[in-house]
Amino acid sequence: MSERSTPEPDSPPATADQSSDQLGTRQFFPLAVIEIGTSAIRMVIGESDGRSEVRVLEQLVHGVSLGKDTYTAGEIHRKTLQECIRVLRGYRRKLREYQCDDPRHIRVIATSAIREASNRLTILDRIYIATGLAVEIIDDAEISRVTYQGVRPLLAEASVSENRTTVVVEVGGGSTEVLVLRGKDIIYSQPCRLGSLRLQQQLPKTSAPRREFASIMTGQIQRALEPLIDIIPEGYPTDVVTLGGDMRFAARLLNVEPVKDGLRSVSVAELQALLQRLQPMPVDWIMQEFHIELSQAETLVPALMANLKLAELLSVDRLLITGFNLRDALLRGIVSSSEWSADFREQIINSSLELARRCQIDLIHATHVAELSVRLFHALQPQHSMDSRCETLLYIAALLCRIGMFVGISGYHKHSFYLILHSELFGLNSRDQTLVALIARYHRRAAPRPSHEAFAQLDRESRVTVTRLAAILRIADALDQTGTQRIADITCSIENNRLTVTPTRVAGDLSLERMELQRKVALFEDTFGLEVLLREPQS
Repeated sequence: MSERSTPEPDSPPATADQSSDQLGTRQFFPLAVIEIGTSAIRMVIGESDGRSEVRVLEQLVHGVSLGKDTYTAGEIHRKTLQECIRVLRGYRRKLREYQCDDPRHIRVIATSAIREASNRLTILDRIYIATGLAVEIIDDAEISRVTYQGVRPLLAEASVSENRTTVVVEVGGGSTEVLVLRGKDIIYSQPCRLGSLRLQQQLPKTSAPRREFASIMTGQIQRALEPLIDIIPEGYPTDVVTLGGDMRFAARLLNVEPVKDGLRSVSVAELQALLQRLQPMPVDWIMQEFHIELSQAETLVPALMANLKLAELLSVDRLLITGFNLRDALLRGIVSSSEWSADFREQIINSSLELARRCQIDLIHATHVAELSVRLFHALQPQHSMDSRCETLLYIAALLCRIGMFVGISGYHKHSFYLILHSELFGLNSRDQTLVALIARYHRRAAPRPSHEAFAQLDRESRVTVTRLAAILRIADALDQTGTQRIADITCSIENNRLTVTPTRVAGDLSLERMELQRKVALFEDTFGLEVLLREPQS
C-alpha cells in the first residue's frame, strides 16, 4: 500500500470560489480522503461539482509505523500515537488551505494496524480530541467492494465474455486482499493475514540468522497463498492484476508507468530480476538508492516476493498493473451515487445464493419470496423512501431467512440470524450484514424488541430500517406460505390507509395464504399504519 507522493511545488491551493469550469457555470468544492495505514498516513485532496469525475489536486504521504507496534506488541505505543497526531494536525492545516472543512467531504479511514490494536478505541478517541477528525475503521467487505468497483471497468470485454479468470491481489502492510473473478462474476473474496510489514516484524521472532530471512519469508508466503490454487477454476485462461504502491513503484523502476483508467503489463522475469537485485540490499541502502522513505523501503521486497510467488503458483508470465488505489476510489465515493450499482448488487446476490445453496434451502421458494418482497418494497416507496441499498438488503434477507433450517427446524429464524451474521457475504460491511441477519431473524415470531441485544445496539435509523423491511418480508413470506408459488405475481395499490395486494396469476385455493397473512400482518400494520387486504385473484 506504500506510495511516495509529494505536492506540486508551483501549484497554489484551489478554493471553491476559484475553481470552476471554463464557462463558469459549475461550482466545484474540495474533498479529501485520509488513510491511516500500517506504515504510512496518506492523504489525497480533490475537487468535484458533485456530478462529474473527481479531479485529484494533491497527494501527501508521511511514514508512521503503526503496524510495527500492533504486529509486535499488540497495541499502538504512546510515542507512535503522538507522531500520528502530529501528521494528522499537519494534514488538517493543509485541508484548511483548500477550504476543505465540511465533514461530509472528508473521510478518514484506518486499516488493519488500528483495527487489530487492543487499544484501538483509545487511539480513535485521542485522534478525535486532538484533531477533530473522526476515524472510521474500514473493514474487509468495504475494501473488497471498492476494489471490485475500481477494477471491474478495467477488464476488457473479451475477458468478461470469454469467462477468463482474473485474480486481483493487493499485498498491503498487514494483510493481502484477494478477489477472484470468472468473467465479471466474483467467485472468491477473502483477505489473508499476509502483509509485507507483518512479515518483516515476525522475522526476528524466529531467531534465525539474517541470511535465512528470505527463505523463511518465502515459505510463509507460499503457505498463505497455496489454498488459493484450489479456488482457481481449471481450464480457463488466468490474468493476475496486482494493486498497491509497492507494485506500482516496481513497475516504474522497469519503465512501465501505471495508469488509473487501464492496465499495463509487466514481465514476471523482469520483476524476478529486480527482486534478485533488491533482496540482498539492507533497507537503508534501498532508501538511498531509490530516494524513498523508510516506510516504502521496508515493504518493497516482501510485496514483490508475495506477488511473484502468486505468479509462480498460477503459472503466469506477466502481471497486470494499474494506477487504481483505494484512496482515489473512496474519494470518488464521497460524491458518487452509484456505489450500489446494478452490477454490484448482482454480485452481492450471487454471494448470498451460494450461501443458500450450501445450506440446502428451497431456492425456488426463497427466490420467489425475494421477488414478492421487492414488489411490495416498490409499492410502499412513498411510505418508506428507502433506497436501492435497502432493497438489496431486503432481497438478501428473503433469500436467506430460512437457512437456519440447516441447523434445526425449531427456532430456525434464530439459527438463520447466527449463520448470516457469521458467514462471508461479498460486498456487505459488518453493519449491513447485521441488518440482513436481523431482518431474517424477524421474518416470523417475535417483533423487534429493545431487550434483543443485537437490535438494541443499532442506531435509530438502522432500527427503523430493520423493522420496516422485516414487516415487508413477513407479508411476502405469507404470500408463499405453502412454498408452491400458487401466487405467481402480484400488483399492489394503496388507498384509504389500506395496502391492497391483488394476485395476477394464481394456481389453486389461497386459504392457507390468507390465514398466514392474518397471523403475520400485525408488525406491518403497526409499522406502516396500513391494513392489508389480499384481494380475490383476477380472472
